[in-house]
Amino acid sequence: MTLKNLFQPGRIGTMELKNRIVMPPMGTGFADISGQVTDRIINYYAERARGGAGLIIIEATCIAPEGKVVVQLCVYDDSFIPGLRRLARAVQKEGAKVCLQLHHGGRRGARRPAGTKLVAPSPIASWGGEVPHELTTEEVEKLVDDFGQGARRAKEAGFDAVEVHGGNAHLVAQFLSPLTNKRRDKYGGDLESRARFAVEICRRIREEVGPDYPFQFRLLTNEFIKGGVTVKDARRVAPLLVEAGVDAIHIAMAYVPSSEEGYIAHQMPVSFAPMSFPKGAFVHLAQAIKEVVNVPVIGVGRLGEPRLADRVIGEGKADFISMGRPLIADPALPNKAAQGKYSDIRPCIACNTCGTSVFGTYLSCAVNPEAGRESEYKIVPAARPKKVVIIGGGPAGMEAARIAALRGHRVTLLEKGSYLGGNLVPASVPSFKHDIDDLRRYLTGQMEALPVDVRLGKEASAEMVLGMKPEVVILATGAHAFLPEIPGVNKKNVSTAIEVLTGAKTTGSLAVVVGGGMVGCETAVFLAETGRRVTLVTRRPSDFSLKEGLAPDMEPLLRRWLLFELWPKLDIDVVARATFAKVTDEGLVVRDQEGKSRLVEGDSVVFALGLTANKELESVLTGKVAELYSIGDCVEPRQIVHAVHEGADVARKI
Repeated sequence: MTLKNLFQPGRIGTMELKNRIVMPPMGTGFADISGQVTDRIINYYAERARGGAGLIIIEATCIAPEGKVVVQLCVYDDSFIPGLRRLARAVQKEGAKVCLQLHHGGRRGARRPAGTKLVAPSPIASWGGEVPHELTTEEVEKLVDDFGQGARRAKEAGFDAVEVHGGNAHLVAQFLSPLTNKRRDKYGGDLESRARFAVEICRRIREEVGPDYPFQFRLLTNEFIKGGVTVKDARRVAPLLVEAGVDAIHIAMAYVPSSEEGYIAHQMPVSFAPMSFPKGAFVHLAQAIKEVVNVPVIGVGRLGEPRLADRVIGEGKADFISMGRPLIADPALPNKAAQGKYSDIRPCIACNTCGTSVFGTYLSCAVNPEAGRESEYKIVPAARPKKVVIIGGGPAGMEAARIAALRGHRVTLLEKGSYLGGNLVPASVPSFKHDIDDLRRYLTGQMEALPVDVRLGKEASAEMVLGMKPEVVILATGAHAFLPEIPGVNKKNVSTAIEVLTGAKTTGSLAVVVGGGMVGCETAVFLAETGRRVTLVTRRPSDFSLKEGLAPDMEPLLRRWLLFELWPKLDIDVVARATFAKVTDEGLVVRDQEGKSRLVEGDSVVFALGLTANKELESVLTGKVAELYSIGDCVEPRQIVHAVHEGADVARKI
């Protein structure tokens, strides 16, 4: 399929772009602690420019010290200009235009320097509970100038454009929202007054950079929360921003599950929409703004599939397409799409490893171990090709095989099952996790495209492996389901979550799912959606709060969606704080905290109590091959990110 729209040149103000693909600003944590540019951040953005994006918007760059949310770039002093200049030139050298986003976290300023105050439009606490200082009118006016000076410095550093961060619950959005702006001066009150801060910032920037310098605005378009900013509000604000000098509007939003509407303390922005959201979920927001402005609109919201992005532009719903997480997963996505090599695009699975990792240390990608390690993680030919045997065709084994083959090793992959994918297969079965299958298809396709000798239906024994005379053996044998040692666990009505999700076993109409973690909850949902009456039994409390209760090991945004949106619609019963006594033909006998027994009725009992690593081959092969490595769940059952990264790491060593 030829993409007729996505690779057409475009214009934002006086800035000519070679295509319609925009990498939006996303925090990385790659700056140094003081906010200066590092080689690591330069390499990261240069790789995305090399991959073919038309415009790279550099992550939120703080215009005042107290506005830092995480470890991030800063632009509040002229001393930051030399580093920013190096960054701008590196991106431009690789063929992309580069824009710097100007940011202030407001009441979210968790990483501000010691001695600075947490500030906001009004003294309303954010997620951390700290009540911010209410900015005085004079302090607001000073911040307007701080944004202007940040734009001046960006221009001096050689950036092609600047963008104001006016979304995702940061300072400018906090002024726009009636939920966080209770002011009574000229910056509070009706919508136009709440938008005054944003409008004045735009006018001040235009004064600083002149009439021809490109300048765009990231606009909070919908908070999806009762009493918050609506699309109707954003349609009134956007023309005011354009009148004040803005050359493009970049869509932003926030989201709170409906059962917690109005509970602003737990508001979570959906700039990282979980995989439960449909692709293109927020195109309608771009279309709504496009109808009221005469400048380009940048659409967002799970638009990383190139053919979908092309269609959105062709239908006139957006002028440019933001691809954030997809360009973390595969920086070369634009070049591959332009060449029609869709199966070679490493897919983003919307797992949000990138979003959650930044708040801990620095950005990491579950499917792309190279993200943030571009300089030291390049694939280089092996000094001497070796005979490599990999046992296990899950994500760890396939990633190891992929890298080893690219490096020139002679690779054989043994998989005891009839298909590749390992636990990616059951993980992708729930209706809201189909994106995981994109990763399975990509890795399987790479096995077919590369010189990897894949042998299915081969359960490896020590004798078999040693008979192949390998120089390197990589064990990716995964893990098996854990079953408790209780009476009746071997009955015919017992199955594991993996067996149910893969279709190896079926349940009756009345199912008992044992285990309140992520897999147990997902299995309960899967069975309920396919018409079963389900009871979930768990040792955990049944509290659905954010801090405890069901599925604590699930990605936070996806967990919120599961528990607050999907779960209430399925009528799943929960037996909480229970221990498991025995399985009978009638169901599961449990004991409560007082030791009292009861029967939870069901014609099927499905255990989802975790996995146990398969270590048998490791124990018998140790010392018998020159190089022996274990990766993925056979080391310890964990997540996709660990499997893929360990496979990549080992294959680069050998």
